[in-house]
Amino acid sequence: MRWIALKYLKPGYVLAQRVADERGRTLLAPGMTLSDSLIRRLQRVGVRAACVEARETEDVIVREMVDPKIKSQLMDVTFETMTELSSPVFRQRLKPTFLRKQFSPLLNEVVQQLREHNGAGEQLGSVYIADGELFHHSVNVTFYALTLGMQQGLTNAELVDLGLGALLHDIGKLRLPQKILQRAGKLTDEEFGTIKLHARYGYDILAKLQDVPTKSALIALQHHERLDGSGYPSGLTEAHIHPFSQMVAVVDVYEALTANRVYRKAFLPHDAMNILLSEKGVKLSAQHIDSLFESISIYPVGMTVRLSNGECAVVIQPSAYNNQYPVVRVIENERGEPIQPYELNLATTSDVHIVTCES
Repeated sequence: MRWIALKYLKPGYVLAQRVADERGRTLLAPGMTLSDSLIRRLQRVGVRAACVEARETEDVIVREMVDPKIKSQLMDVTFETMTELSSPVFRQRLKPTFLRKQFSPLLNEVVQQLREHNGAGEQLGSVYIADGELFHHSVNVTFYALTLGMQQGLTNAELVDLGLGALLHDIGKLRLPQKILQRAGKLTDEEFGTIKLHARYGYDILAKLQDVPTKSALIALQHHERLDGSGYPSGLTEAHIHPFSQMVAVVDVYEALTANRVYRKAFLPHDAMNILLSEKGVKLSAQHIDSLFESISIYPVGMTVRLSNGECAVVIQPSAYNNQYPVVRVIENERGEPIQPYELNLATTSDVHIVTCES
């Protein structure tokens, strides 16, 4: 199996992983054979890539670090919770809400599964629609954050608090005008000022809830603060930013950079890594950046890439030390024609490198 960008999908491909909506519910199930009409449907709902079965990579297994059923449940509860808490109706009635109690069983299950797989290492992504971008981003950030938390030796109770804050770190965005959030072009200074409000909006929502710990609510408020005081909303420096917020700040940046957005294409994973490394110890925690790249595969198994010689390949073995040099299986020549597959270790091939991801 392999991940492939929507524009390269053809009728006859068979889905290897499901396509989920913004609530984690299945739109298209694994095993479905794609037709022209189904591909057009994926395009209409904003799907950008799919994991498909492929003869040339039938021995490549793309694992999800968290069971799809658990991830689906977490997605659904996150969607329901964020939508309810951000609504004007909720603000008017202010009913008691027990979020930590509600989320704890799911977060404990996620932690257990991440421990079994040594963290959110290989592959976080399942296929999702563009309208679910906020919710999928929140869940993926949570998986990364929990992985870092486990590396830092946090207790299960602390991991639940970290996970709760990570899941809801962007809840304030649901109080912003969607036309600004979905703007494809560059934001004006005024519009960016509006975007910045989501941090305080999110904190205001969570701080009012009786069983949300302060350190969880602070993640919503502080995940855009930076160690040197250049962040927002308060320009805090390192000593005043909670460690949980520093952790989420790192994984939030990485997840956002490596995902397609309405206003830009995803960065190559090693380019995203270099962006984080350029801010290491200055804007973002050096400890958490190091932990992140020790625990994830920046080019996960199954990712389809285009090489500098024009050939198309699929990652079959992550790179050592998480650099940009995985082992790939080349499946197409520079003209897009199928060839007899062969394997290439980019770490020992000085004249060939990855130039773009096609998944």
